Amino acid sequence: MNKCYLAFQIGSMKKTVYPLLGPTTIGRDANNTITIPDPTVSRNHAKVSLQGKSWIVEDLESANGIKTNGKQVEKLVLKSGLTFNLGKIALTFLENESSEVKDELTETVEIRSASVEDLDILNKKEKAEFWTKRLQDVISSIAFFSSLDELERKKLTDTATLHGFNEGEMIIRQGDPGRSIYVVLNGRVCVCRRDHYGNQWELAILRESEFFGEISFLTGQPSPANVKTVDKSMLLELSYTSMREVVKDNVNVKKVLLEYCRERLRDFKERSANQS
Repeated sequence: MNKCYLAFQIGSMKKTVYPLLGPTTIGRDANNTITIPDPTVSRNHAKVSLQGKSWIVEDLESANGIKTNGKQVEKLVLKSGLTFNLGKIALTFLENESSEVKDELTETVEIRSASVEDLDILNKKEKAEFWTKRLQDVISSIAFFSSLDELERKKLTDTATLHGFNEGEMIIRQGDPGRSIYVVLNGRVCVCRRDHYGNQWELAILRESEFFGEISFLTGQPSPANVKTVDKSMLLELSYTSMREVVKDNVNVKKVLLEYCRERLRDFKERSANQS
C-alpha cells in the first residue's frame, strides 16, 4: 500500500509532514491526532480516514468547515497533490506513488541546504520508502536507540512526523504540555529556561542526532524549558504512542532514556541554583 501524508503550515514558518496511519482527527483541541493552534480552526474540526481504497476528509460540524478550490464541502475524497483548507490553514494530501510528490514535499518543507537535501526524501530509487537509510543512521546513532534492530527503527520512523523550522522559531515553550520526543536531523536548537523574574538563560545547544523532550515523555509534566531554533532546522517528532511501544518492548531503551532524563534534571537544578 502506498504511504500517504498530510503536509501543512502553521503560521508563517513552521512546515509539517504528518504520516497517515489510520483515522486522524484534526482540530485546535489537544486531544486531536493533529493539533493546529489557530483560531480559525475549530476545537474538533475534521477527520481523515481510509474508506475502502480512498482517504476521505470529513467535517465535524466545525465553524468554518472544509474548503477546496473556494467551495465548502462536508466530505472530500483526497487525491495526491490536492489541497484543502480548515479555516486559514491549508493542508495538502501527498501519496508517494507519483514522482511529482518529491517536488511538492521538497517545496513544502523548504529543503534548501545540501546537508538537508542529503536526506533524499522520497528517493526515486526507493519509492516505497519515505525515510531513507540516512534517516535510519541518524536514529541508530542516538544512544537509547542503539539496541534497536533495523526493522524496529524503520517502524519507529514510519510513524514519525517531520517538521521544518526557520531560524529563531520557537519549537516548544516552557510550560507547554506534550510528550513527544524530538530528534534534530539538521541545524541547531537552543534549550533555555525562564526564571521567576522573566530572565532566560541557556541550558544547551543541540545539534544533529541530539534529542529533547524526554523529561515530559517520562514524567507527563509540562516542558521545563523553551526550545527554539538557532539555524534553519529539520526535526523528527517521535510521538508518545510510538515511543511508549519502544520503551515497553526494550528495557535498554528505557534504562538509557531514564539516565538522560535524570542527568538533565540535575543539570537544570544546578544551573537554576547558580542563576539565583
